Amino acid sequence: MIMDNQTKSDILGQVARPPVRSGPKIKGSFKIPEEKLKEPLYYDGTVVRCFCFGCGISTELLSEGAMHLVKKAEADVPLSWEGFYFICEQCIICAKDFKRAVFKKS
Repeated sequence: MIMDNQTKSDILGQVARPPVRSGPKIKGSFKIPEEKLKEPLYYDGTVVRCFCFGCGISTELLSEGAMHLVKKAEADVPLSWEGFYFICEQCIICAKDFKRAVFKKS
């Protein structure tokens, strides 16, 4: 049995990907949820959070992702990730990669 795309989406549903943002600086589009950034991490293996001004999403990162962002932020790797977080203008959810990452201590 061959189904067309409309029939598949009627049966299975579909999820829309957030639009990719580009253009001018968007800092200030969302307020940093400072209390959320201080909460314990939820997912196993994650070491730090990143908050995106572009889409307003706070993401938990594994050590590989955190190391990638430390390089982008041109920061030093801390001995412990506890008490640190990143902010960025765009992330891998709303764009292809993290843009203008900043490493901060809470």
